[in-house]
Amino acid sequence: MFIKMKKIKPSKVLFIKLGEGGKYERGCIEKDQTLRIGYNTVNHQYCIKRNWEAVHNYFTTREDSKNFVATSHTNQIKQFYVEDKNTLWITFYANKLWWCFSKPSIKLLSDKTKTRPVIGKWSDKDIHGNVLLAGNISGKLLKTQGFRGTICRVPEEKYALAKINCEQLKEVVEVEKAMHNLQMKLTYLIQHLQWKDFETLVDLIFRQAGWQRAGDKGKTQKSIDLELFAPVTGERAIVQIKSQSNAKEFESYQEKFAQMTNYDKFFYVVHSDKGTLKNYENETETILYTVEKVAELTISAGLVDWVIKKTS
Repeated sequence: MFIKMKKIKPSKVLFIKLGEGGKYERGCIEKDQTLRIGYNTVNHQYCIKRNWEAVHNYFTTREDSKNFVATSHTNQIKQFYVEDKNTLWITFYANKLWWCFSKPSIKLLSDKTKTRPVIGKWSDKDIHGNVLLAGNISGKLLKTQGFRGTICRVPEEKYALAKINCEQLKEVVEVEKAMHNLQMKLTYLIQHLQWKDFETLVDLIFRQAGWQRAGDKGKTQKSIDLELFAPVTGERAIVQIKSQSNAKEFESYQEKFAQMTNYDKFFYVVHSDKGTLKNYENETETILYTVEKVAELTISAGLVDWVIKKTS
C-alpha cells in the first residue's frame, strides 16, 4: 500500500546521467540505490580535499583542452562531491522519470568510478503514488536527458517539482478551466444541431479516430447506424445513434447487441438523455456516449470549427 508523501522542497534540482549510454542506470536504481559517475582518471584525493583548481588544471592538460570545457567538467565533478542532502537528483530510466535525495558521502570503487548513497530509494512515482511515465511528461523536461555531459541544472525545475508534488502550474489550471468552459459551450451547440448534422458529427468523430465505414451511414441494418472497421487492429464495431433515449431502450439494445457475435465493440450515442442513462456510463460492455462525451470527443477530433459553422 502506497503511503502519501509530503511535498518535497529541494534547494535545487540537478539531472544526472548514470554512465555513458546509461550503463550504470540499472545498478544504481534497481540494486545499489546510489548515484554514480565515471571520470575514472580524475584524482579522487583532489576532489575529497576540494582542490578544484587542481582538477581544472588536469582537464586543461588533455588534448581536447579548452578552458570552458575544463570548467564544465570541473563543475560537474564538484557538484557530485559537494551537493548536500537538500539537492534533488533526477534521471530517466525505463521510460520513466526517477528522483532521489543523496548524502554527500563519496565512495571510490575499484574501477575508479565514484558513488554517493541515495537517501531511502530512487522513486519513479509522484507523492500521490502515480508512476511518472515519460509519456505524461513535457517534452521540455524530457529534452534534459539529451544533455551530453554528466550533471546539469534542470532548466524546467519548476515543472519537474510540480510533477513530483502533484501540483498543476497556474497556466495548466487556466487552460483546464478554459477547456471545461469550451466543452460546456460546445455541448450547448451540439444539442442545437439538426439531426442529420449530429449523425454526421458522430461519423466524423469515429473517422478521425481511425475507424472506417464498412457500410453506408444509416443504411446497414435496423439496429446499426454505423458499421465500422479498424484497419490497424482488425476490430469491427457497430454504432447506434439516437436522437433521444432512456434506460429501458438502452437495455433493449444491449440485448440485441449480445446476439451480434461478429463484432468486437458496440457504441450507443445519444443526443438527448431522457432519463438516467448516465448511470450506465462505464458500467456495461456497450460503450455509451451522451452529448457531454460527444462534446469532449469533438474537441479531441479537432471538429469544433465544424460544429460552429453548422450552428451559426
